[in-house]
Amino acid sequence: MMPFRRAGLATILSCAALATASAEDDTSKAASKATYSNPLPLRLADGSLAESCADPSLLRDRTTSPTVWYMYCTMDPVSHKERDGKGWKFRMMPVYRSVDLVNWYFVRDTFDTRPAGLAGPKAGLWAPEPVYQNGSYYLYFTVTDVADAHSPEKGCESDSGIAVATSASPSGPWTPARELVVPPRRAGAGCNFHWTFDPDVVEDAQGDRFLYYGSYGGGIYVQRLARDGLKTEGDAVRIAADKRYEGAEVVRHGGYWYLFASSTDCCRGPLTGYALYVGRARSPEGPFLDRQGNDMAASRVGGTPLLQQNGNRWIGAGHNSVFQDPAGQWWTFYHAIDRNQGYFSVKDKLTRRPLLLDRIDWIDGWPVANRDQGPSDTPQARPAVKAGARTTAMAPVKTAPSTTPLWLDRFEGGKLDSRWSWVRPQAAGSWASGQPGLRMSTQATDLHVDTNSAAVLASALPGGDLRIEARMRLDAPLECCVTPVQAGLVVMRDDDNYLKLVELAHEGLRQVEFGKELAPVAKGYPRYGNTVVGTPGEWTWLRIDIERGFGPGGQEERYTAWSSQDGKDWVRGGAWTHTLGSGAKLGLVAMGGAGHAVTFGEVRVMRLGR
Repeated sequence: MMPFRRAGLATILSCAALATASAEDDTSKAASKATYSNPLPLRLADGSLAESCADPSLLRDRTTSPTVWYMYCTMDPVSHKERDGKGWKFRMMPVYRSVDLVNWYFVRDTFDTRPAGLAGPKAGLWAPEPVYQNGSYYLYFTVTDVADAHSPEKGCESDSGIAVATSASPSGPWTPARELVVPPRRAGAGCNFHWTFDPDVVEDAQGDRFLYYGSYGGGIYVQRLARDGLKTEGDAVRIAADKRYEGAEVVRHGGYWYLFASSTDCCRGPLTGYALYVGRARSPEGPFLDRQGNDMAASRVGGTPLLQQNGNRWIGAGHNSVFQDPAGQWWTFYHAIDRNQGYFSVKDKLTRRPLLLDRIDWIDGWPVANRDQGPSDTPQARPAVKAGARTTAMAPVKTAPSTTPLWLDRFEGGKLDSRWSWVRPQAAGSWASGQPGLRMSTQATDLHVDTNSAAVLASALPGGDLRIEARMRLDAPLECCVTPVQAGLVVMRDDDNYLKLVELAHEGLRQVEFGKELAPVAKGYPRYGNTVVGTPGEWTWLRIDIERGFGPGGQEERYTAWSSQDGKDWVRGGAWTHTLGSGAKLGLVAMGGAGHAVTFGEVRVMRLGR
């Protein structure tokens, strides 16, 4: 382990004394308030509010009373006001402290400059993971571009690795270790490297420690951590699928280890569909299975949705930290995006990611966040600040809405029902009804931004709140496809304004994708965003719930996605809002790449009761 910088000891002790005094003052103020609301306030040194804390990670100080907590955030801009000589000021993993887990106060940036000899001149320092071990504080973090001295390929900017720094105090100063904990890992020749991102550390009952790392580029892995905390040992085990998950957070509860991981794009402003999923295992090395028994590392990728957007102001919830308050109640910190204020800068593609907090309860052996309602935007009961002061009991989850059948089509005859008509018809011989069901060949077409070539078999929809369900089968091998072959449902006003719920086969991964396209948009804004739902089966059931008159003034509709492997056990996904209007149509699509077949066994539309 690297020696601590002794010259800073007096400063450390002084900071600790100040933190304790301030903590006592903050605790008395916190006691007068019973609730909090998202986003949480993070105050900078000048008293202004920080507006972002991406990839939040939490640490409890082991030396103070009352308890002081520390929050570490990824390297990013934190305020509209802050600039440096080159434009936006990127704080290098800012650190905040709190005594009530709600109000946070700036302590310092972890580093003043990128660690010399470890990081390239443009490297990001991401996803800090603070740990107390061996009588000291360790801070693991991602270096997105390691210095050439640590890379097998000189001159690359994509050779990421995991580094660590140590300190005698959670507030720093931090001394970086000379060597990487996990060096860059090749994915191919040249500058082709796996994404070695997002460290997380756990310790089992025997005192063995495990380091989790990885991301979309290669998947998430776990590897044993050496006793000194400065290197890994043994073979790495992949526990989450390539191109699906990032941001591993692992905790133990009961007899299981739970893997929380995030999926899709974190940073698409108001079209961000980032969301949080969970699986559990008997061992910290997996395999991690979801509620339905699907493996998070499989081709038909598993993962139970835990924190999905629900149609309020918050979208893109993910990259979380899970903990217990002093009374034993479980909670999760995470970042999310206000869909009405998604960017620091659209031009620079800098997404604003405030800090959010929601409660976790354990029901039937599984975590449930915020009563299974998604990110909260109303006042919530605060975490406890001392032992014994438990929060109130969890309110019951809402009962399922009632449904009334409107129409059902099993495509049993040789001709389509008169309700259906084609938008850009498929070529003769590429589809047939009564096979049984409707059989369609996938085409090398798409319905995405400016590419609007896909055939859509469309039907008018009745007014009011609706539930749409379809049973379908995509006949494509699990190892396919170079282009993203997809089939399923769309609800559309036109080619540029729709919701899409499809089974997607791409590069050996099979998922259920729920996408939104919007036009027109302001200059620089994205037009398409996506999230993912449950795991597809041999046959996959898709469901979209439509609630009209939603949002401010009742001008929007809320669309919530579901999927099932058997038509009985449904997995609820996220919700998008849109303004497709009363003239929106239901469509069936089979697109993305040619050479495969899709069968729609049935499509049904129901009236949805609230």
